[in-house]
Amino acid sequence: MHWILNYCLPAAFVGAALAQEHRDGKNFTVDRAVARKFGVHEIVLTGNGSVANPFDIVATVRFTPPSGAANAKSVWAFYDGENTWRARVYLGETGEWTWSSTCTTDAGLHGKSGKFQCEPSKLRGRLLPHPKNPRQWVTEDGCWFLNLSDTAYFLLCRHDGIGAPVSDDAAIRYIRDDVERGITSIRCFLASSPDGFGYSAKMWTDWYFLDNTYARLRLDNLQCADRRLRMLLDRHPEVAVQLILFPLEGYNRDDRFWAALTAPQRERLLRNLVARFAAYPQLFWLITNDAHYGEKFPNNNAMVREVGAYLQKHDLWQHPRSTGHARRLPFFFGGEDWATYIHIEHEHDLGAQQYAQYHKFAKPVFLGEDRYEQDHGPIRDPAHMRYWQRRLFWSWLLSGGSANYGGRWAVVHPYSETAKLTFRNRNVTFNTALTGLDSVVHIRDYFGKRAIDLALFEPDHALVKDSAGANGNRSPKLMRRGQDEFLIYHPNAAADGKETRVEASRKAGLRVDLRGASGRFAVEWYRTADGTVHDGGTVEGGEQVDLRSPWMGEDVIVRLLKMPNG
Repeated sequence: MHWILNYCLPAAFVGAALAQEHRDGKNFTVDRAVARKFGVHEIVLTGNGSVANPFDIVATVRFTPPSGAANAKSVWAFYDGENTWRARVYLGETGEWTWSSTCTTDAGLHGKSGKFQCEPSKLRGRLLPHPKNPRQWVTEDGCWFLNLSDTAYFLLCRHDGIGAPVSDDAAIRYIRDDVERGITSIRCFLASSPDGFGYSAKMWTDWYFLDNTYARLRLDNLQCADRRLRMLLDRHPEVAVQLILFPLEGYNRDDRFWAALTAPQRERLLRNLVARFAAYPQLFWLITNDAHYGEKFPNNNAMVREVGAYLQKHDLWQHPRSTGHARRLPFFFGGEDWATYIHIEHEHDLGAQQYAQYHKFAKPVFLGEDRYEQDHGPIRDPAHMRYWQRRLFWSWLLSGGSANYGGRWAVVHPYSETAKLTFRNRNVTFNTALTGLDSVVHIRDYFGKRAIDLALFEPDHALVKDSAGANGNRSPKLMRRGQDEFLIYHPNAAADGKETRVEASRKAGLRVDLRGASGRFAVEWYRTADGTVHDGGTVEGGEQVDLRSPWMGEDVIVRLLKMPNG
């Protein structure tokens, strides 16, 4: 692939053409409709759905792009009810595509063919390893991906974590609020149970299987997730989706359900999931969530390795792959090829202390879960979430990784409506507005307006110190682009953990070691709470420089940018 690297402006800055593409419902196309590059195209086939088990019918469709047969993709068609099978392709080329179907067991699915056109678009495409820094992601149009994630576990599901129905309209309002507040990715279960969230073998049948033969799949759950992903691709294609594939049979327990399935039962499920979902460009896989791995959990280890290897072999578009570890557990598969990013959970890691141990793997590191805003109530939830969340995001970004937000994890309550919607969890009632995303749009806007590509930077915290001697979680975080540009986050923290808050009576002060950098640097201060900018003049390289924020009681970003001919 020939890469042309640049920074893609986030949703607030896109031009009118791309904004229209976000709305007009043409990023997912069917049959003879004109398709879009970096979108999804579907062919609908008619077969015999009255056979003993239509999920066992193996039909393939070969899609040949304009560049020719050498780049053709052969995908499985999947059964979608009655007499309908569907086959999907992700479109990486413009021009005329052709297709043909093959099936040895159903004449209606065999020997069909056709063609369609694919036109240019401004869609961003798949998440891929950045060619200049494998610890970051880039979209297929060559743009660095800024990962600002939200927990939306049940957005794709028919029922939420307490068993209540989730409407398409609620999902649309939820994602609209997220995008307006700067969120660029969401974490979602593929399915759920009408009984709500839980850990049991029953979760497997409620998610995927019609009965205890495990031979026929629950189309209602798969179709709901499919419909919502199509909505996201058509309305908000800039939002990536971490798709969590499987439930847990038990917390802190070794799996027995997957281990008891036969090889054909496993393959049938995996084949249908890949056939239905792999063509969506916005996905990145998470095999399970909150699981335990290691010597005491051999079945868990074997399951994710088997699924990871299956995705590595059969996902033709090679979406990022990982699996979710329970809180505070180290990532167990960092050196294994099937795991292409590191997914961890922790608690109040506001200084990104966990990042350094994973730097050696040269893969993206994602703190997929920390603390939730409304979960346990005052005994455990952060007391000042607006500050807590932006501190978590900024610290992780300027350490080389990315992090996640969690609000009301068990329900699909649009952010702007939370003051009017009651959420009860762990015998605690929540009826106040969420605040954790209030400052996140200023993170997105900061990078967008300055066209900063963090993949060109590397963390180097040793070059900066807090003027008052704060260290550990409270120390400033620094990334640099060679010796030409320095980005520093100062949390100006008065406390850590759930009581973390900004030091109201102090201006953030820091000392930056510029002895390795020559020339003159422009200094820009950024108030992270509201996006206010202040011109800090200039400083000279070749020495250590002392800087102090223009604002009292604020956490800040300071940017040092080498001036032309500086």
